[in-house]
Amino acid sequence: MMLVFAVSANAAIQDAPTDDGSSWIFSTYGISIFLVVLLVGLIVYKKWRHNRDNDGFEDVELRRVTEPRSRSMQTISSGSQDPKTDRRAEAVDGVQVWEKPAEAEQSVFGAYRIDQEVDKLVLGKPHRMDVMASRASDDRRAIEASLLKAIESSETNQEGRRRARHALEEYGFVARQGATMLMGRDAWERSSAARALGQIGAQSSLSFLIEALHDNDSVVRNQAISSLGSLKMPAAIGALLDIARRHPEIPASLLSETLSACSVESLGYLDAPSSQPALLSANVSESEPADLDRFVSFQDLPVGAEDKELTKAIDQLEGSDDRARASLAQELALHPVQRSVATLTSLVMSDPDPAVRSAAVGSLGSIDHESVFAPVLIGLADESRIVRAAAARTLTSLNFDRADAYVRVMETADPEMMKKVAQACVQTGIVAQGVDRLASEDRHQAFEAFSLFSLLARANETDPITNVIEKHQDEDVRLCAVRVLNVAGQAALVPKLREIVGKESMPESVRTAVLEVLYKLDQDEPLMHLEASDNEPMTLHNSE
Repeated sequence: MMLVFAVSANAAIQDAPTDDGSSWIFSTYGISIFLVVLLVGLIVYKKWRHNRDNDGFEDVELRRVTEPRSRSMQTISSGSQDPKTDRRAEAVDGVQVWEKPAEAEQSVFGAYRIDQEVDKLVLGKPHRMDVMASRASDDRRAIEASLLKAIESSETNQEGRRRARHALEEYGFVARQGATMLMGRDAWERSSAARALGQIGAQSSLSFLIEALHDNDSVVRNQAISSLGSLKMPAAIGALLDIARRHPEIPASLLSETLSACSVESLGYLDAPSSQPALLSANVSESEPADLDRFVSFQDLPVGAEDKELTKAIDQLEGSDDRARASLAQELALHPVQRSVATLTSLVMSDPDPAVRSAAVGSLGSIDHESVFAPVLIGLADESRIVRAAAARTLTSLNFDRADAYVRVMETADPEMMKKVAQACVQTGIVAQGVDRLASEDRHQAFEAFSLFSLLARANETDPITNVIEKHQDEDVRLCAVRVLNVAGQAALVPKLREIVGKESMPESVRTAVLEVLYKLDQDEPLMHLEASDNEPMTLHNSE
C-alpha cells in the first residue's frame, strides 16, 4: 500500500508545477526517506511489543514457582514439626513443573558381571544380592537368560538347578512370565511365556499353566500342555483330562506324552518322605545296606471271609456290564480286607474296560495298605492313560513306607506278579529315577532304592543293574549296584559279570567288587554229585 501511495504521489508531483523552495519534501527523495523511517519505526514497535509479552509470561511463571515455596516457608515459620517433609514436597513440586521424568536405566551391571554372580549362586557360593535384584531392563533380561542357561546345562547338578529355580521364583521372573502368559496381547507373546515357564520348571507355575489351558488360541493351549509335561506334577492330571474332553482337536501324541510325564516318569512321591522311615539297624555299617531278610513279617489285613456284603459284591462282578463293575469296584473300597485287595488286584490286571481298572486302582488307594502296592505299580504302566493317571494319583496318596512295600512284594508275591511289578518299575521310569539314590547321603532313601533294585534282581530283571555298573558316571553308584547283586546272589549273572570285568574302561574299585561277587557266586555253586561207584580206586592198564 505504501508503494502504491508513493507511486501515486510521485505522479502527482510530476504533474504539479515546480516550486524549488517549498515543495522539496514532496519530491521522490523525500517520500522515500519518509517510508524508510516509517518502516523502521514499525519494526521497533513490534520488537518492543514482543519483549513486553515475554516479560509478562516470565512473571506469571515465576509466581507459579515462588508461591509454593512461599507457602512452604510460611508453614515452616509457623511451627511445622517436620521441615524435612515440607522441603521434600517442595522438590517434588519443582520436578512436576520443570524437570523431565527420569527414564528407566537400561543396564547397571552388564551381562558379564551377571554371569559371574549367577555362577556363584548356582554353586552355592556367596554372591551379590544387589546384582541379582537389579531392576534395569537389560540386567533383568540377562539374569533370566543366565539362570535358564544354568538350568538347562548338563554340567549343573540337581542342587544347582534347584537354586536357579528358586532364584527365578524369588526375584519375580516366574510371576512375570505367568502374568504375561495370561494377560499378553497376542498369542505369540503368551505362547513364549508358557514355553519359558516350562523351561524354568518351577512348581509355583502350575496354577498359571493350568489356567492357560483355557486360552482361546490353540497354540497357547498346546504350549501350556507341553510345559505341564516339563513340570511332571501329578496334580495336573485332572486338568489335562478335562481339557482333552473340551478340546478333542488337541494332538493325541502331545496329550499322551504329557500325561505320561505327569503320571509316570516324574513320580514326585519318590521325593516325599514316608510316614514311617525304615531306619537301618545299628549293627549295620553306613556303607552297606541292611539285610533284606530282617523284614520277615507284616501286619496283614483281615481276611474278610464272613463279610456278607463283600461276598455279594464280589459275586455280582460276574456277568455285570462295564458301568456296574466300575461301581462295584468303588464299593469294594469300603471293605479294607484281604478279599477286597485280591479282587481289586484281579480287576487291575485283567479287566478289559479301562474305566473299571481305573476305579479298581482308586479303591486300592483308599485301602492304603502295603499289599496294594504291587497292583498300583502295575496300573502305573497300563496301556490306558486314564488308568495311569488314576495310579499316579493313588501312588502319591499312599502313606505307608515304600521300602517296606518293596520288600513285602519280594516276600509275598508269586514270581509272575513280581516280574510284572519289576517290569512296571522299569517301564514307568521309577528305576531310572532311583538310580542316583543308591548312593544318597540319606540312609532311608538309599535303602529304599536298594530295596527297589533288589526286587529287580529277584525278578531276574537285571539289565538296569548291569547297565548302572557298566555306564554310570558316579563310581559310588556303581559300587552300590554291585552290592545289590551281591545280596541277590543270582548265579545266572556270572557270564555277564565276567564280561563286565574284562572291560578296560572299568574303574579298578568296581572291577574288584565285581570279582568279589563272582568269587562268592562260584563258592555258592553246588558241587558235582558223585555216585558211589564213581568213588572206586582206578588202576592203569600197564600196572601190575
